[in-house]
Amino acid sequence: MITIAIADDHKLMSEGVASILQSDAELSVVKICSNGRELIDYLHKNTVDLVLVDLNMPILDGPDTIRIIKNNQFSCKIVVLSMYADENIYAKCRELDINGYLHKDSDAQHLIDTIKQIHKGHNHFDYERAAAAEPNKLFDDKFLNKFKLSPRELEIITLVSGGLTNQEIADKLFLSVHTVMTHRKNILHKLQVRNTAEMLSLING
Repeated sequence: MITIAIADDHKLMSEGVASILQSDAELSVVKICSNGRELIDYLHKNTVDLVLVDLNMPILDGPDTIRIIKNNQFSCKIVVLSMYADENIYAKCRELDINGYLHKDSDAQHLIDTIKQIHKGHNHFDYERAAAAEPNKLFDDKFLNKFKLSPRELEIITLVSGGLTNQEIADKLFLSVHTVMTHRKNILHKLQVRNTAEMLSLING
């Protein structure tokens, strides 16, 4: 049995991933944490084979969580589970010397199979997407800092840019449509634009 702990502040996402993993008899999710600090506290008292860590979390984010796991020499394999498909993000993850990188929209069987392979000692990184993608200005630090965008707002802008409707975004991020609409209103305010067309023009300009 491969024991797994998950750290992700999106409860429905982490519970969904846990459900997928536990559909396989060889995998057992023993802990779901809402932030990195909660995961570290758990690992001080418990041993797991593998941890799945999101990059954007409150209190203690993914990169800092991973560094603490490394510094404490916990024996678990470390896999980042993230929405980002960007070379800058990948480069930062390479520096962390993790065992794997998976995208949140990976299909269930790929997630299960990859975790089994990593547990056996075969590192796996789904970094190929960025190579085929055009450079994404949304991940430029200057752009983010200038407009003070939150990680959630960045997620929503990315999905809007991909042509998703409010309902599709809500379903993908496990949010209500009202919450998505509120985020979009706040994004327009921060970017100082009047509508989605002006937002997309600013981002892609």
